[in-house]
Amino acid sequence: MANWSELSNDVLEYITSILSLPDYHRFGAVCQNWWSVAKQKHSRPANQLPWLVLGDDYATQKRTFFNLLENKHYCIDIPELRGQYLCGSFYGWLFTIDIQLNARLLNPFTGKQYDLPPLPAYSEYFKTHAYLREPTEHSTATFAEMQMKLVWKAILDYDPSDRSDFKVVIVYGENRVLAFWRPGDLKWKFIDGYWYIDDVLFSNGKLYTITSMGDSRLNVVDDWSAPKLTQVKVTIPTIFDVMCFSYLVDIRGELLLVQRYREYNVVEQHHTTIDVQVRKIDVDGGVSVVCKHIEGYAIFLGNSLPVVVDPSKFPSCRKNTIYFTDISFTLNAPKYGRDDFWIYDMNTCRFSRYYPRNIFIPPVAAPIWFNPNPW
Repeated sequence: MANWSELSNDVLEYITSILSLPDYHRFGAVCQNWWSVAKQKHSRPANQLPWLVLGDDYATQKRTFFNLLENKHYCIDIPELRGQYLCGSFYGWLFTIDIQLNARLLNPFTGKQYDLPPLPAYSEYFKTHAYLREPTEHSTATFAEMQMKLVWKAILDYDPSDRSDFKVVIVYGENRVLAFWRPGDLKWKFIDGYWYIDDVLFSNGKLYTITSMGDSRLNVVDDWSAPKLTQVKVTIPTIFDVMCFSYLVDIRGELLLVQRYREYNVVEQHHTTIDVQVRKIDVDGGVSVVCKHIEGYAIFLGNSLPVVVDPSKFPSCRKNTIYFTDISFTLNAPKYGRDDFWIYDMNTCRFSRYYPRNIFIPPVAAPIWFNPNPW
């Protein structure tokens, strides 16, 4: 019988290239030789379904992750994540805010991080934009409430591990305006233009935003020497009798708009998703058309960069589906905590759950999709 511990390094390196992250770590625990190969990190783990980052485990203070592929929870001791509220996830990095309202970028599996400048003061923006409503909540809000409400969403244009000239863009404050930061900047800079932004996305070298308060409006920033949001002339119908939240998604260079319709359940005191519509946006033609499918892909949406997956590589993942996380922004815990987790099947137009409802998730533990990148 062959001695598995004596397999050549070439063979072992190939094996690591087809393993998921959990299996990669199991591989390294087999024996000293396998651990040595895994430690060298010649190959990134194979593509995998995103994980769901939940809150701190109450007893151990370890961070809880839900591995969708294995249908399994992992509690991992990451001191840098204790007590952190997560506002964005991209390329294996997280945008975190602590209870003192300090923001940073963190790769939780490598420990690499960027300490970001203090979040911009509202007064910097409102002194030149008097038509917006000056927030009054900060005089009575707790730090925990402010921790959840200061940044609606954050994204990156590039992986900081690959490029040093990346940009961080945040949807900021009660009026959901845009600000950005680049390495070397001493403070955040506001991007003038529209407000009440639902989502923001880099696509084809441009920054797009979408709003759904009133008429749905698509905006773009294409000149970073003097960044300003300008409206894209495209027709996007909106339903006004329910709450609509909009997401932007890039699939192979095509811009999609996912409109998530929610209503308030008075009995259970929370919002729940009741309908979904997907539209393909033709920026040049100025039109948007309803899509009945998404080319067989699966999309993972929430308070993070959209993750687009080819389900043919994952038997448990279905084609033409959209996975949603709960996006409530309140400390008032409903009966089941955060539980607006759904898979929407575009083939059947039906919803199903992917996360058990009987596991209570407190409101402060904002669930967020995350692609681990330990490199």
